[in-house]
Amino acid sequence: MANAADLLVQGLIRHGVQHLFGMPGSHSTTIYDALQRDGSIRTILTRNEQAGAFAADGYARVTGRPGVICTTAGPGATNALTGVAEAWADSVPVLLLSGQVNADRMHLECGAYHEIDLEAIFRPVTKWVGTLRDVAQLPTMVDEAFSALTSGRPRPAALILPQDLMKQQVERIVESSTGRADRPAVSERAIAEAVELLSRAERPIVLAGGGALWAGQQVRAVAERLHCPVVTSLNGKGLVDERDALSLGHARSARGKAALGHADAMLAIGCRFTEVMTNWRRLPIPEQLVQIDLDPDQIGMNHPVAVGIVADANDALDALLEALPGREDSGWAGLWDEVRAARVARPEWFIEALRDVLPDDVPVFTDACEMGYRMQADWPSYGPRRFFYPSNYITLGWGFPAALGAAVAREGRPVVSVSGDGGFVMTAQELATAARYKLPVIAIVHNDSAYGAIKNIQNRVHSGRFLDVDLNNPDFLALAAAYHVAAERVGDASALQSAVRRALDRGGPSVIELPDRWRTFRE
Repeated sequence: MANAADLLVQGLIRHGVQHLFGMPGSHSTTIYDALQRDGSIRTILTRNEQAGAFAADGYARVTGRPGVICTTAGPGATNALTGVAEAWADSVPVLLLSGQVNADRMHLECGAYHEIDLEAIFRPVTKWVGTLRDVAQLPTMVDEAFSALTSGRPRPAALILPQDLMKQQVERIVESSTGRADRPAVSERAIAEAVELLSRAERPIVLAGGGALWAGQQVRAVAERLHCPVVTSLNGKGLVDERDALSLGHARSARGKAALGHADAMLAIGCRFTEVMTNWRRLPIPEQLVQIDLDPDQIGMNHPVAVGIVADANDALDALLEALPGREDSGWAGLWDEVRAARVARPEWFIEALRDVLPDDVPVFTDACEMGYRMQADWPSYGPRRFFYPSNYITLGWGFPAALGAAVAREGRPVVSVSGDGGFVMTAQELATAARYKLPVIAIVHNDSAYGAIKNIQNRVHSGRFLDVDLNNPDFLALAAAYHVAAERVGDASALQSAVRRALDRGGPSVIELPDRWRTFRE
């Protein structure tokens, strides 16, 4: 005889779940007991539910598969809310499983332990949210949640599970499947209009966003057919190897901006033209814009379009490749050398030193910090899903736990996180998680004893009137040692490279601190 929690676990296994992040609580112990008895899904204990959601987010970003976070009711779930909202903002498939008070006590405000309307709280930041009210509905609800996660635009889902129903006995485990939603058909008329516009352009350019991550080969093939460069959004970074002759990296890089200044038409694929991506609307976007997006609400949302194509990126690009005529050359021929020669006025030693020492395929997760800001545009990414930043919700403290989630997915292969001191302290308790599972995450921490980015704003915008931006930090080496994590402090490029090499050789977690006196980020 199985209970409903067993039914839940079987549904997760049926949908390919291999890992689950979070921590048990009084309203979710039955779920954890089912996980323990089955043994097929590896659980990763985090020290805070917010960090667990960040880890599930990092896991999903590096794999392209849903990440799963399990919490208890009330504060356990609301602790995870920020992490779910981060995944919502960046279109990442994260599934929240939350315990809840007994089904007959929900929404009564009767003083039940941990009571709160979780469905109402999570509805604004999930594509699908449901509260179990009848155990017979559970298999279908699990399938509906995964259908939301994996079809259309990927975004989080949440399944709220009353503790009394999780304990309820069931006679048999029922298989159910809703299947994936059909992808929208590609409009032949829109493709014809796009082909005409792009063929007529003298200097077209391709912009690839996170929605094009599954279509890297087609993106490059279209650019090759058009004889034009490719730039990316932050979430599409590395989609075309940035060493490739056609790639100019992030649209906000020096080379990307130089190219955009010359472009007379753009093919944008899976890109939402957010404030961060467009440098607060200052990035030049050609008026002759063809936009491909699976989400119809995004077509023309932030920039008017000449042609809008609502379709999966793979389908739309395949149709374009069939219809686009070959062209011998384009107006870029005389500009290639000029555009590719564009460089930042002041190259950053940290980026160059770290790039030179890291293997090509090591993912890098950056927090919302000054080093992270610079790396958005200037970090050379040699493939898709190798550079990550919380690009729209921009949650401080995200980088390190997200890197832990990626390390779980990569099973022993290294991952790097780059944080400021303020952000790292927000989730530094996850050093315990890194040590517990021997996760090979190299955490690089820039210590300027300040919320440096905000201090710069106060200096630049508010005439140097500083308030609540200077920090009293721990000794980061001692903090790491307390969690049995190797750590060292470095002062220049050579020392950084040596420390990274030692961390790569050692395996397991490491902390590398960069003191402020070596910082060169102030503008």
